[in-house]
Parts: sequence; C-alpha cells; structure tokens
Amino acid sequence: MCDTKIGLDRFAGASFSKEQIEEIIKYGIVKISVICPEIAIAFAGNNIFIASKLFNLLYEMRTFSTQDVVDMAYKIHLEGDINDIEFIVASCEKSELSLYCIKGREVLEDCPFAWIGSPTAHREFQIVRNKDNNGRASDRTRMAFLEIVQSCSDDSVGGFCIAAGYNQSLNALGYRECKTFQNSKSQIVKPGDNIKFYMSAMDGGFSFEQIPISEEDLLLRIDQMEYAILYSRRFRMCDKDKKNMQLFSLMLPMRVYEDEIGNWKRG
Repeated sequence: MCDTKIGLDRFAGASFSKEQIEEIIKYGIVKISVICPEIAIAFAGNNIFIASKLFNLLYEMRTFSTQDVVDMAYKIHLEGDINDIEFIVASCEKSELSLYCIKGREVLEDCPFAWIGSPTAHREFQIVRNKDNNGRASDRTRMAFLEIVQSCSDDSVGGFCIAAGYNQSLNALGYRECKTFQNSKSQIVKPGDNIKFYMSAMDGGFSFEQIPISEEDLLLRIDQMEYAILYSRRFRMCDKDKKNMQLFSLMLPMRVYEDEIGNWKRG
C-alpha cells in the first residue's frame, strides 16, 4: 500500500508542464509501479522522482530478473543522500512470493513486512495496528494504513490509500479492485468544486472505488465528484511531459470523465 501525497519540496528540479504540476499538487502520484506481472516496485523518499531512473534502466534491458531489479535499485539508492530514495521490490517470480526492502544503505531480503518513507507514519501505524488484535492481520494492516494516511501527524503523508497485491489465481501482482471509505464527518461539495483530499479525519470524508484498468493505468472513481482520476504510466498532460524522461513510467494523475457510451476522456 502507498499514499499519494507529494509536497512541493519533493519536486527537486523535475521539469513538469504547468498542467501536470497542478494535477500532481491536487492528486499526488501513485508510488507503486507494476513493471511486469511478476514484479512491482514501491518507492519513497525526499526525491522520489529518482525512481524514474530505475524504470528507464529496466526499459532499456527489456528482460530482467527480480535480482536484477534489486541490484539496480540498491545502486541507485547508494548514489544520493541516504533519504533521497528508498524502494520495496515485491516479486512472485517462479510462483514464489518475496519482498525486498532497500533503505538505510542496505538490502533486506525475504521480509515478512516492509516499510519505507516517513518514520513518524510508521510509528503511528504500529500503534494503530496493535490496538486491536481481532480479525485478520491483513484487514487490520489495511485499516491501520488507511487511518494513518488520513490523519498522520507528518503532513508529508496523505491523499489516497492505494492498494496492490498478489492475485493467486493469475499468479501475478497488480492493483487491487476495492472500495475505500473515509469514516469521518460528511463533506459537502458544490457542483464543479474539487473535493478536499489532504485533510484530517475530523474535517471531512469521502469514498472512492479503485479500478485497475491495466498494469499501466489505475482509475479512482470518487463518489463525491463528477470526475474521476486516472493515474497512468502511459498518458501525459502534454507533449512536454511525454518527452520528459524524468517522468518515465511514473503513475501520474489526470482528471477524466465518462461520456455517454462509457468511454473515459480527459476532463
């Protein structure tokens, strides 16, 4: 799972179009990329756009193993400051599930659980998750993560809670199809206004459906908005963003709407 919020200080010189910057400020980015059915990469840090460097290298290789991805991610992690970029690599290669955590200048292998990003969010997540031992561990984990995304004391955390995981029937990694509710006071949004995403649980609430379209496209359909949000590795706001290799394979947002015959178009 990941949040989507990106602070202005995280842009670190990445050259976006004005249109794309506006969308990222509103909706953030999805910090998990499914690069093939067997491998997914999550990333966090003070300069997360460095992740596109890893995706560029993998694209040039065309074929690669999980170990190739881990080795390259580790090399990129070592190149900058210790908190610039961190990675989690998930794999179901040869039907064997494995999790690698790359942070703090080391690679942790065969992790039962991994966390990257805000230490404050991690501490608060553990407190919330351990408050109640009832129910399945996976359900407690998801609900605790959702609560932290909504109300973490670290204001760099927020936005949507995005879920990805392993599909046993397909033996593949991918984004989950799920419905998410923020259990807080209702929020009244006038027609045409944007819903406020980056707020505490006391200030309002919203619900959204996460709809995976492909490995490269994820749709968020928000009940309180006329428009939906498409996060995509393929589609960009303009030609400048299409040609910008700093953005390669990042799941960037754009607003879309559904027409009368069910097709999604730019909003």
